[in-house]
Amino acid sequence: MVQRLHLQKIRHFLLFIASFLALSIPSRAQLTEDIVNGEYRDIILKQLQNTVEKRETTMRKMAENYLLSLPNDRKLYDESKVHIKCDLVSGVTEDSHAELNYRIVINYTCRHIESTTDNYPTGAYRCEQSNASLAVCELTRMMVDELSKDAFKSGKKVDIHLKASTDITTVTHLDYAGEYGDFQYIAARYNGESVRISVSPESGITTNAQLAFLRAQGLRDKISRDVKLLRNTENQYFYETQSYSESGSQYRNVGVEILVHGAFNEEIVAMNERLINDEFVDYNIPKNEENSNTKTYVLILANERYGAPLPDVPYAYNDGEVLTQYCVRTLGIPARQVKLIEDATLQQIKTEGVKWMKENAVSQKGDCNFIIYFAGHGFSDYDHNPYIAPAGLNYKGIKAFKDKNGIDIASRMSGRDSKKLLKQCLRVDTLCAWFNRVPFNALTIILDASFDGNGRDGEPLVNMKYSEKRAKGIRIRNDVVLFSAAAFDKTAHVFDDQHHGFLTYYILKELKKRKGDIDYHDLFNTVDLEVQRESALQGKLQEPVVTVGGKLKDRWGDLRLR
Repeated sequence: MVQRLHLQKIRHFLLFIASFLALSIPSRAQLTEDIVNGEYRDIILKQLQNTVEKRETTMRKMAENYLLSLPNDRKLYDESKVHIKCDLVSGVTEDSHAELNYRIVINYTCRHIESTTDNYPTGAYRCEQSNASLAVCELTRMMVDELSKDAFKSGKKVDIHLKASTDITTVTHLDYAGEYGDFQYIAARYNGESVRISVSPESGITTNAQLAFLRAQGLRDKISRDVKLLRNTENQYFYETQSYSESGSQYRNVGVEILVHGAFNEEIVAMNERLINDEFVDYNIPKNEENSNTKTYVLILANERYGAPLPDVPYAYNDGEVLTQYCVRTLGIPARQVKLIEDATLQQIKTEGVKWMKENAVSQKGDCNFIIYFAGHGFSDYDHNPYIAPAGLNYKGIKAFKDKNGIDIASRMSGRDSKKLLKQCLRVDTLCAWFNRVPFNALTIILDASFDGNGRDGEPLVNMKYSEKRAKGIRIRNDVVLFSAAAFDKTAHVFDDQHHGFLTYYILKELKKRKGDIDYHDLFNTVDLEVQRESALQGKLQEPVVTVGGKLKDRWGDLRLR
């Protein structure tokens, strides 16, 4: 399978993860070569890497919304840029074992504007005196308490690096009220060197080193009070301070770097057990006789990236790539008869996809079966008729898409704009109609997408006007079976733990369990039951739907993918 999700990082970690998965950790989390199958190391790392990358993307969006919502006296200027980073880093424990750690970095750059600054005024050290520093503290709280609960488990060892700086302005004497305590010979780094800092209310602040240190202490004080999960972890604080050789508010700032040692040890053990129990469908894909299913042709459309302002579609690439493997390995379809198109445009769907299938139907005198799969964004018109959204959409002239940084979902999209958007999309019954005069045995269409105006992650994509009547479904050709992840006026979600859409994951799971030997009746009933069960447990009930052409009404359940 093509490793689409940051291959360079995965390769960089592979040697490291081999030693990491052999380290000794007390009780159930003890990871030894006896319980960790070497075949699974790369997928375990990939799962963790994907989780962290998705978390960083989410945090950046949350940060953007938070900064925009600040009251006027707390707002940051456009020239103030917040930087957020989440990643996995290798490390070594005190007893020389390799470990995989989770790192969060939050800081900012800030410029001085017309005598007003988001940063510290000259000589100030309290966190509350800097809007930007307050924002860093709040973003730290959001990142830890809201997005990283799985990493900050009680008892985890956490290194908290507090970064603070001053500009070149010389400090002679500043009052220190003692808010953060009386400090005697505290270890710190100042201008890259190890130092010991002392400061008290009696002596006051007489050096830039002391001023920078107190800014870091102010950061520590507020984070310790506000971030709940840090109250139950074993925290070690480090002070990294600096005095710049230039003057200006942009040199008077703070930043945070948090490192959680062995943050995901328990998750690694759990994922290993699930892999062994075949809960992940991406590995141990069953293999049947090669090229044993020569009458089937498959078109797989995996549209993940649409370009701003539309968001990416979570895991669409992975859906398409893994399904391709199942078609070849498990269903026995010749590789040349399985076509995967990622980020397919409307033109590609027509010429590289449908035209290709039609020509093969002619060459086989109609003695063939077709499968068309789509994962991506979808839309519906006023009457809930579904449209596949191809890649390469032109947003120009659509008012809801005028801002490349986001979509205006607060206001209802006009009928004119809706038509402009849908005109560029492919109506599902039109896709079926393209095969009206084509000879074939059966066409199966699988749609793992939302068509109700929401994305796969449940977030609103567009605010279009819809009929209040329930979606009736669509009329399709007699020899077509259509599996959709949900009704066209309902949201189809993703199974984040498995990195697939719900529908796709459970179809693949059944193919894996039955080694491809299952009829449509059993496949749909099992998938329907499993999707509803798991999605309901996650608080996002999803009910798959099957639509069958009249000609196949009495025998569609006997059809098979293999």
